[in-house]
Amino acid sequence: MPSAKRFKRMMSQKDFSCVSSFYFIPAFDKRLQIQGKMGAQVSSILRHLTAYIKTPRLLPSSKVPDVEPVPPARLLRIPTNGEPTALAAFITDATKIVEAHYARSSHPGVPSLNDTDEHPLDQDLNSELRTAIQVIEGACAQLSATVARPEHTIVNIFLQKVMAFVEPTCLGIAITFKIPDVLRGRPGGMHISEIGKKTGLEERKVGRILRLLTSRHVFTEVSENVFANNRLSIRLLSENPLSNMGSCYVEEYQKSTSLLPDILGDKMWGHSYLSTHTAFNKWSLYDGSLFAFMNAPQGLRFKARFDVGMIGWGNACQAHNIVYQFPWKELPDGASVCDLGGGVGNISLQLAKAYPTLKLILQDLPETIQRAKTEVWPEKCPEAIRQKRIEFKTIDFFKESPVAGCNVYLLKNIIHDWPDHDCVTILTNIRKVMEPYSQILIHEYILQNANRVPDEPCAFQQAPQPMLANYGAGRIRQYNLDLCMMAMLNGEERKLADFVRLGEQAGLKFEKLWDLGEMAVVELRLP
Repeated sequence: MPSAKRFKRMMSQKDFSCVSSFYFIPAFDKRLQIQGKMGAQVSSILRHLTAYIKTPRLLPSSKVPDVEPVPPARLLRIPTNGEPTALAAFITDATKIVEAHYARSSHPGVPSLNDTDEHPLDQDLNSELRTAIQVIEGACAQLSATVARPEHTIVNIFLQKVMAFVEPTCLGIAITFKIPDVLRGRPGGMHISEIGKKTGLEERKVGRILRLLTSRHVFTEVSENVFANNRLSIRLLSENPLSNMGSCYVEEYQKSTSLLPDILGDKMWGHSYLSTHTAFNKWSLYDGSLFAFMNAPQGLRFKARFDVGMIGWGNACQAHNIVYQFPWKELPDGASVCDLGGGVGNISLQLAKAYPTLKLILQDLPETIQRAKTEVWPEKCPEAIRQKRIEFKTIDFFKESPVAGCNVYLLKNIIHDWPDHDCVTILTNIRKVMEPYSQILIHEYILQNANRVPDEPCAFQQAPQPMLANYGAGRIRQYNLDLCMMAMLNGEERKLADFVRLGEQAGLKFEKLWDLGEMAVVELRLP
């Protein structure tokens, strides 16, 4: 087994993010054990890559409470020669489910990619439909990796993942020069010469950029060098919050993530979980955390795009599922919900409109609360202010406890920003003011390992065999976000066992996991 020093030294020699960091691992023993903080970081990288390459799980993981590890011999497995047929059957069956849902909608039929109109099912929260789509995405990717020559798959991963900066860069160009806006109202398309004149881009170069995006189903080439919007590109219109999110990814996120191998190979930063020892710090040359950068003069442009982009991100990952799938109606009338670190209150706004008997408390830093109180809520939900159903309170949740005695303390996408010790501080400060009826709801992605365990003790529904148990590419977004958190904040997406452990360290007990589809809720209570 290589020493930790040699391991880090070898990592530092690689050039590109996950694939380059993964490149040397097969040369080691198949049961390579990596302990400590470096182990957690490499585990994130391997779990990300497992969605594309079906490989044995190399690293140990914490056990979920009451779930016993299962020897590989006891797991049922489809014979290898039957795997492609099984995967193809899953794709066919899942497609029939999707078609059935569309057939029953107010606009029957699955829309074409060339259709730019909104479809009623675009915001559908149905769990059966969502799972069917994840099966299609995961099974298609796994089938392609199974039937293709290994060399073909590996080269494609290098081109698609290591060289993946090309595609986001092209999307960034489309967003920056507002090409979807230029093409709006032109269903017959526009020639690249006219697109060039309207955007200031050289026409042949913009044609090559659009052709790559069209090959990824973003935009449509109506005829030679004539391009039009389609069902995907229309989401990149400048007024769509998703375009702001895309701009953040192309700029700060992508450029920072490309430096991950350098950071992981650094003797000090590679083992650090400080928010100032990140790939973002190396790229930006800023010596504070990402949050400090967002409030510094040089970070204000990023913050403006990020704040709007988070709305688009929430829509894409259906973060609003918590509003409709958690049993808020079972809370007593007048129950108090503290949205801790809730920004301007994107979720609180939806709760205020859906459940008028709730008393909402929004707590965040002073500047954010001021904007929520004077700009956002007066425009989007003035009745809640008028009826005194919303209260605005400032807080530093590392130094203070939130409002005492609330029925619910909601933490949406908070824990993943911070290292373990800071998470324990946040949870401990909440515990100090909880009553026996209080509950903490941690609303985040909950990572699953790619290996399979018996269904009975499994916390999540596993994908059908022979698919990867975590749906592979069908749920790849959470593993991408995990690596993004590593690069930007030294944060991480966590597994259920991690949340249980953090709760216990803060003097809390795990009560229940609420599976909301893409994201989930971990409920903690007083012992």
